[in-house]
Order: sequence, then structure tokens, then C-alpha cells
Amino acid sequence: MVQNVTEGPGGGEILAEPAAALERICAAAEAEFRGHGFHATTMDAVARAAGCSKKTIYKLFDSKEALFFRLLDRFKDRAQRIEVDPGLPPQAALEGFLWRIGRLILDEEAVSTLRMVLGEYRLSPSLLQAAERHFGGGILALDAYLARLEAEGLYRFGAPAEAARMLMGMALGAYHHERLIGLLPGVPEAALRTRIQKAVTIFLAGTRLPPRPAAC
Repeated sequence: MVQNVTEGPGGGEILAEPAAALERICAAAEAEFRGHGFHATTMDAVARAAGCSKKTIYKLFDSKEALFFRLLDRFKDRAQRIEVDPGLPPQAALEGFLWRIGRLILDEEAVSTLRMVLGEYRLSPSLLQAAERHFGGGILALDAYLARLEAEGLYRFGAPAEAARMLMGMALGAYHHERLIGLLPGVPEAALRTRIQKAVTIFLAGTRLPPRPAAC
């Protein structure tokens, strides 16, 4: 359970603004994890970078794993706030969703975090399992949108979860893989928009049902 505390001038602990206390510690932890890896990072180092005591951090988080998972939660929260706009035509709705998700998962922060997790998989498989759960959070909105679109009778996607991952793979998978292994320092906006537009066009064309014959 998170307690909202920080150090007072005399070394004692006092209540602090939740956002300020958590942001300072999470920012320090993120920098340490990305710079040194999960296992090499110590809570002492995080405390020094955050300008607080290790005791303060343990008042907030039970363990280093809990602190790391909190960082993943922050990413998941951002992903889950990305929705598919049901008021737009399917092409525009899917392009807009994939653009926002792509900007998030191709960002240096997300890529660096996932690289760190992959690099330490052998030491702690639970880190990768947690990262997979958190980094996949935003795709739930796409699952729901595809299910609703199929129910309208114009498309046949099959299992929404599988269809959503196929579309994400077509639009973002290659870029994400190339970013992870260091082949791409970044993805130009124009190239990303073009890849997304082509992927959505192919996806919708391949799943669109033929027009129903007119009733006699």
C-alpha cells in the first residue's frame, strides 16, 4: 500500500503531496533502471537520485519489484486511456488509434524500459511477464471496437483479440522490433502515418463482407 510521506528537514518523515512524492521517486527509479538495469539498481541509488532516504521509499513501496511494477502501471494507465473513436469511419478511427498507440510504444522511454526487461529476463522471468501484461493494456480498446464493428454486419474479423494483434503487428510490429534491437533510432512521423494507413486499408479490405443481395 502506498503511503504519502517524505522527509522533513530534521530527517523525520512528514506527509507530502501524493503526486510530488511519487513523481520524484518514480522519475529517479526510472532513470536508474534504464541506466543500470533492474538487478544492478539499488534502492540506495534510487533514494540518492530522488533526494530522500531509503526508509522513505520503503514506506511507499514494499520492494524494488513493487517500485518497478509501479512504473509499468504508469505506462499501462497511459495506454488504457487511448480509445478508438466510434464516431469516425472505421478507416479513420483505426488510423487514429494506431497513431496514438504507436507514438506511445515507439517512444524512447517505452523502448528503453522493454529493452531493459528483455536483457534481464534470465535473472527474473517475472519482469518480462509483467511487462507483457502492462504493455498490452491499450489493445483491449481495439478488441472491443473490432467486436462491435463485426456485430454491425459489415466486417468479419473472427476472434477480436487475434484480429487486434494482427492489425497491431501489421501497422507497428516491424518498427517496434527494429527499435528494440537498435536498428532504428526513431520512426519519422510521415513514415509511421504511411505504414498505419496502408495496414488499416489492407486489414479492412481483407475482412469486409460482400454486400448483401437486395431483398426481392
